[in-house]
Amino acid sequence: MPGDRILGMGAALTAIPVVLASWGYGIGSFRTPGAGFWPFSIGLAMLALGLTLVARPAADAAVRDATGSRWRAFAVALLTLAFYVMALEPLGYFVATTILLVIQLRWVEARSFRGSVGIAVAAAAISLVVFRTLLKVPLPLGILPLPQGW
Repeated sequence: MPGDRILGMGAALTAIPVVLASWGYGIGSFRTPGAGFWPFSIGLAMLALGLTLVARPAADAAVRDATGSRWRAFAVALLTLAFYVMALEPLGYFVATTILLVIQLRWVEARSFRGSVGIAVAAAAISLVVFRTLLKVPLPLGILPLPQGW
């Protein structure tokens, strides 16, 4: 599909300056990463994925017709991310993340509703515990009645 190749070329061309600029900040080492470590890593991944889109063979027309358009799923994904940004503070990390994941899993990835809720609650709870207790990242609690010191 030419759209995929154009998107891949755009991603690769965008990634090159990111990789070069992050190298200038110093990437350090794996044990002691520098300021440019993560932008460099993300830029390399973006470059590799972009080149993969450029190089992969075009999808068969029958396969393309069976999958249909993904624009609706893309729009739902963008709208839920916009919702997430606005809802994170008032609703809190756990509630906003659970809602985001349920919508993404159910209406973007077409999973069952029950499975989407289960995965979303588990992922939000695990990530909340990891960020708040292990990494000591202060996340907004919002409407969730958890003690502030937790």
